[in-house]
Amino acid sequence: MEAIILVGGLGTRLRPLTKTIPKPLLPIANVPMVERMIRHLPEELDTIILAVNYGLEQMLEHFKNTNVGRKVIIVPEDEPLGTGGAMKNCEKYITGTTAVFNGDVISSIDLEKMIEFHKSRNAKGTLALWEVENPNRFGVVEYVNEEILKFQEKPPEGEELSNLINAGTYLLEPEIIKMIPKNQKVSIERDIYPKIVGNGLYGMPFTGYFIDAGTPQSYLDANFKLIEPNEHDDGIQKMKGYVQVHESSKVVDSIIGPNVIIGPNAFIEKSVISDSVILSDCKIYGATIKKSIIGPDVSLNHDTENAVIAPEGEKIF
Repeated sequence: MEAIILVGGLGTRLRPLTKTIPKPLLPIANVPMVERMIRHLPEELDTIILAVNYGLEQMLEHFKNTNVGRKVIIVPEDEPLGTGGAMKNCEKYITGTTAVFNGDVISSIDLEKMIEFHKSRNAKGTLALWEVENPNRFGVVEYVNEEILKFQEKPPEGEELSNLINAGTYLLEPEIIKMIPKNQKVSIERDIYPKIVGNGLYGMPFTGYFIDAGTPQSYLDANFKLIEPNEHDDGIQKMKGYVQVHESSKVVDSIIGPNVIIGPNAFIEKSVISDSVILSDCKIYGATIKKSIIGPDVSLNHDTENAVIAPEGEKIF
């Protein structure tokens, strides 16, 4: 069974990090985002199709040198095609029911349960649905007896059809992919799904967590959700809460935590770091860092808060 992962975006909300690193290759708890997604898919999804625009060469190089235990096909887009156009561009590799994922979504969806649900309803399409308290900023669905009957984009307060939003994970039959025009920029959410509401389009709500890791704050949230705490580290003067330090990094005379991930080959001395992600090959001395993303290859000796810092620049969020 094939899975399409949509990783064509420019990642502009995460600049300056994404000026040199494609968003799908940014690490979540020290594993590249798209690689982590692939490794956690059910075995039934044995062929992974990556729809890539920005960062094509880096994606090709990464998966040339990385064995993720299943076949990976990289399909380039010369120009961004939107969610639907990107799926259509992968159509020749599809043999049946296909799972589709937005590449920057980190969630607790049970894919095996979703596949079983989809097949048992003889669905044309099944969308994972997530409940939010305030749906006014999202596209919501009218959901009756497990079927999706209508889409509503950013409804006024009090007029919401439901509190359920599209969670960026789909199971689709080939007939839906066939509906998408070739070589055009198409949004499957706006242009295709509304044409099949009430005619085999189902939804499956889930609970747990759902994070769109495309902004600095949500990228931090995704890292903290999946942090794998170290039991101890002799170089940390004081560790607070969950902390993950790569085995190749060194921490000297510093206070680290809560919620800190330190990537490979970093050196940190006489610093205080909390609620932050430090990427590979950083050198940090005498700095207090809060709620920030640092690196890779950054040398830092001053305090910072609510910042994204990369060799290509700095952004406050």
